[in-house]
Amino acid sequence: MKAFFNLLIVGLIGLLSSTYLFNLSPIDYSGTIEIETPVEESTLRLEVEEDKVLNPESITIKHTASKPEVIKIVTDSIFNVDIYKDNELIKSNIKNLEPVSPSVDATISVNEDNPIVTTLNISKKDLDLEDGVYKFVFNSNLIRNEENSSLSVTVTYDTAGNYYPALNTTPLGTKGLTLYFVAEDANLLIPVTRFVVEDKSITRMAIEQLQNGPLNPGLRSVIKDVTNTTYNNGNVVIDIPSSYEGYNREETQGLLAYNSFVKTIFAVDRYWPIYSVSFTVDRTRPETYFHGINMSPVPNIENNHILYMAYKADKRYYLFEHQLDPEKTGISANDTIEMKARKIFDAYSDRALPYGISPVPKNVTLNNASVERRTLILDFNEEFLSVYKDRNDLRYMMVESLVYTFTTIPGVDSIKITVQGKEVSGFLDTLDTTKALYPPEFINPEVVETQE
Repeated sequence: MKAFFNLLIVGLIGLLSSTYLFNLSPIDYSGTIEIETPVEESTLRLEVEEDKVLNPESITIKHTASKPEVIKIVTDSIFNVDIYKDNELIKSNIKNLEPVSPSVDATISVNEDNPIVTTLNISKKDLDLEDGVYKFVFNSNLIRNEENSSLSVTVTYDTAGNYYPALNTTPLGTKGLTLYFVAEDANLLIPVTRFVVEDKSITRMAIEQLQNGPLNPGLRSVIKDVTNTTYNNGNVVIDIPSSYEGYNREETQGLLAYNSFVKTIFAVDRYWPIYSVSFTVDRTRPETYFHGINMSPVPNIENNHILYMAYKADKRYYLFEHQLDPEKTGISANDTIEMKARKIFDAYSDRALPYGISPVPKNVTLNNASVERRTLILDFNEEFLSVYKDRNDLRYMMVESLVYTFTTIPGVDSIKITVQGKEVSGFLDTLDTTKALYPPEFINPEVVETQE
């Protein structure tokens, strides 16, 4: 009996000291940590294809995310915009620039491969802005994180410039000489066609006209002293005096002068056959000149894959040639014409040229390229039809850029423009764009009064 009583006492002691009774005791839990399910931070960001635009009608901005997210629309305007000029806020909180307002309380899924793409109307006319340079700050109403909710774009409205279309005929009794002058504030050669009466050897005339310089004050000539220019069975020799040191003093100016000579003489081959250009200095041919350029005769060979960009000088737009780099564009000898066309069109978006203006607005895209015989058919999106509204001259600039550019693809003599597979009519006032278009003979005519 005593043994049973001892066992009972031991059991009671164990029960009273167990965790069960401990947990029932009154304990203050106010100092414990509350654990919640963590909320992942949004990865929404804003992206724009280019942060500097010229004369835009619209701009496209993307909301991107590195992980899947579902966004709820809580406003009828995805963006509001602040506009600055000379660091001064001139318009604030502009809304409803989207062509179609989003539905409030709607949800949108976004992930790395499926961004939210928004097109905003920022035309100068609709925003009631003057020509000038502005900073647009686009503020997203979908992003809570202020660090990621805005981006700025430099917008330039420059509608004072005019473009004068190329010509296929010369004024009566004249010859068209395409002269290569230098842009005043850029190291670019700009072709300008001057119509002159032939009174001597046409190659000598071309050099003399280079020396006379351009009429446009925004351009200049780098060709000064020349002793003689001779033409012998298609081979041109230009003799320059060593007393003029400007050709050989500095690398950039030397190269500009060299190319100005060569390109201007090669352009004479519309009248006379030109096989090569060579140089002598004081009637002797040095191994190098023009600050290190080899003085072997330069053969007149056709250059391929040239992009025609625009440059503005003294309120006038000019097309100029930009030789594409095969490595940068990815163009190879094995590419089909159609593939080359796509790669060349993509090069219009390359902003590496600080003074080059793309004649093709960013919202114009190339749907397809195909070839019929030696005509390249370029099919564009619907936006092609609405670009440069009320600016027939800038439409000419775009179309002529396309014609000049794509006929530098070997095997292409002309282009035809379609939109969504349909012919384009009435796009230009004096040019039938339903037909194949060939490159005009005389680019950038200097005296525009001849165009009537």
